[in-house]
Amino acid sequence: MNQLDYHNSSRERVPQSAGLVRTGQRARGKAPRRVPRISACLLGAVFTACSPVGPDYQRPDTAMPDRWHEAGPPPAAPSEAAGAAWWKAFGDPVLNRLIREAMLANLDLKQTYTRIRAAREQRLVAIANGLPILSNKESVSRRLNNAGQSGAGGQPGGIGFGNNIDIFQLGFDVQWEIDLFGGIRRSIEAAEANLEAEVENSRAVLVTLLGDIARAYIEMRSNQHLLNVSQANLKLQLETARLMRIRYQAGLSDSLEAVQAEALAAQTQAQLPVYETARKQAIHQIELLLGKPPGALQPLLDPERPVPSAPDRMLLDLPSELLRRRPDIRLAERQLAAATAQVGVATADLYPRFNIAAFLGFQNMKITDVTALSKSWSAAGTLTTPIFNWGRIRANIDAKEAQQEQSFLAYQSAVLGALRDVENSLVAYAQEKDRRAALEQAVESNRLALKLSKERYRSGLTSFLNVLDSERAVYSAESDLVRSQASVAADLVSLYKALGGGWETALIEPGKWAGGS
Repeated sequence: MNQLDYHNSSRERVPQSAGLVRTGQRARGKAPRRVPRISACLLGAVFTACSPVGPDYQRPDTAMPDRWHEAGPPPAAPSEAAGAAWWKAFGDPVLNRLIREAMLANLDLKQTYTRIRAAREQRLVAIANGLPILSNKESVSRRLNNAGQSGAGGQPGGIGFGNNIDIFQLGFDVQWEIDLFGGIRRSIEAAEANLEAEVENSRAVLVTLLGDIARAYIEMRSNQHLLNVSQANLKLQLETARLMRIRYQAGLSDSLEAVQAEALAAQTQAQLPVYETARKQAIHQIELLLGKPPGALQPLLDPERPVPSAPDRMLLDLPSELLRRRPDIRLAERQLAAATAQVGVATADLYPRFNIAAFLGFQNMKITDVTALSKSWSAAGTLTTPIFNWGRIRANIDAKEAQQEQSFLAYQSAVLGALRDVENSLVAYAQEKDRRAALEQAVESNRLALKLSKERYRSGLTSFLNVLDSERAVYSAESDLVRSQASVAADLVSLYKALGGGWETALIEPGKWAGGS
């Protein structure tokens, strides 16, 4: 495992343990005691908001291992690093071009950008909910004025008919909810966390996209080379079958040898459609990932190129770097922040709401009478306190706390899943490299065995069955070697993906994308 080097980044670290800090409460657990703070707030100025109710969020501290178990001890000397653009380590210009075009054209990635736009607008909605709302007001009404009418016995208040009064209003209304207990501020926190979560989701989609393109490209090249290996072996096997048929016709051998040679060639030929099908399907998958119709990339991908070769050494970050690099972990952490803020939003419903309403404009009995005396204004304040609601508010708080706990568990699961992905990729990469080395030796040995068996057959020292077995062994070993070369490259792609690399090089910044490509 000396090809895998550790790298301790000097960039800012994310704390490394797990917990939530609640106002006046222990790190994580049940909801904080809902001690009324109404009197404390109302003793101050009405327009001075109290600290927001509900739990205060802090980024979880997650304990991480000191090193990768499957990578062995860190080497003394650092190695060359591929950087965030890990695909460039393969040195394949076609792959580099595909990656670049996918960053600009992939439809799934564009969908994530539209979700970012929606989340950004929802944040503006949350901010606007805490600001005064000004609207124009034009109204026409007719009222019955019954003042001064007499009832039975000359007493006022009887049934009578007064004058109809027309009232014309023209002006502005102002509505403002004073966020005394921070419910609106918590909703803004939740909206901001949701926006950041959508950005991280976009990065997670990008990381998956990069890995999918590289793996599809490797699969396409491996099937292309398997096709070449099969065609080359088929050519040799057909030549052997032709010679055996000639020897049979000349009476130098029996028909069994000719039939066996032809059967081996037919078996090899039967593999050609399988590899061609897999090659074309891989091309179609790449075209889909690049947002192109089938056949659009065939001129680019049809010319033969070698299977991408994995570098001998790579830069390997410490496990703690996963918290910073893996977008799915960052996404889960932002979702936890949003869920925590939603607990505060629900808790604020337990406390009074204070609203201010005002009107400024004109009010007249005649629409043409706009004078100084017709100016009108009004102002009012409303304090609404929940008293009895059948437990709806507390049930909503409990539901939000359960969702917060679910998000916390999802965050822990994301961290553990990331560690598993890296360890699995490390062991698969290391073991497949050992297998590839053994297959390279097997190919050389089988080629030599085929050469020797042909010489012994021509000398009459062995049967033709040994020649057929040697040809079959060469074909099998060469095919297995191509598959192993592709597997090594694919396992390295999986390792880069597990480490969360690639999103830093996005050609479009998710937070600034405006809808174009």
